[in-house]
Amino acid sequence: MTEPASRDSDPTVLAAMAAGGDRTAAEALLASIQDGIYKLALRILGHPSDAEDATQEILLVVLTHLGSFRGESAFRTWTWRIAARHLSRVKRGRRENLSFELLSARLETGLRSSSEPVDPESEVLAWEIRLRCTQAMLLSLDREHRLAYVLGDIFELSGEEASEVLEIEPATFRKRLSRARGRLYRFMKERCGVFDPSNECRCRAQVACAVERGVIDPDQLDLSQHPARSRPDLGQAVHEVGGLMRVAEILRGHPDYTLPERTVTAIRDLLDSGRFALLER
Repeated sequence: MTEPASRDSDPTVLAAMAAGGDRTAAEALLASIQDGIYKLALRILGHPSDAEDATQEILLVVLTHLGSFRGESAFRTWTWRIAARHLSRVKRGRRENLSFELLSARLETGLRSSSEPVDPESEVLAWEIRLRCTQAMLLSLDREHRLAYVLGDIFELSGEEASEVLEIEPATFRKRLSRARGRLYRFMKERCGVFDPSNECRCRAQVACAVERGVIDPDQLDLSQHPARSRPDLGQAVHEVGGLMRVAEILRGHPDYTLPERTVTAIRDLLDSGRFALLER
């Protein structure tokens, strides 16, 4: 009989055990990769619900294709390659309607109508604005460049691993990453008060307009109140770095999001449903 798998087991070993029909190994394997895939999906699609749906679909593809994993690359690389393929072609997310020009116009509108409230609730809303705005900057990139930037500068994969995940030549990855960095840097340098305090835009100054236009709902703060392992301090300063490193530091400054429990439960229910022959042995 197969020994029960632990959550701390090598994912390559867990994958082999799960492919052989070990239900405990399958659960442990999914638990070891689900949050990373979800965080990737959330950065690419922008909305938690869209990211949850995509994550569930990706995890099911991983689960049903474990038999094809040959160990020729790291298991994380293999799973993220599946995720990147899926996220490259999944339907457009509900927040993927942005461009740098449109985002700039929205921020200008917010500043013109600002009264800069300073009450504690507004500080919480300002943090939601910061998270949403930095996410909107990523969404202003096309998916090809967004994936390259998120893998390279948000998740800090090496160029070799990122190019393997994206199934492109390393030189092609470097070009995409460089173009994405340039676009984000130019936007933040010209507009963002977090990046450069001499810029007029402030997250707090955007609150009133964002609430009035329904961009954020004070009763449903998607990102600042999202389940997470850890959260940055609301007063956290960006490290004293400059240029492209400063851009990456700001964009990495999101909570350590976790896959919501309702999706974890839905995946467990699918495992219990008997739909997967590999777990019926």
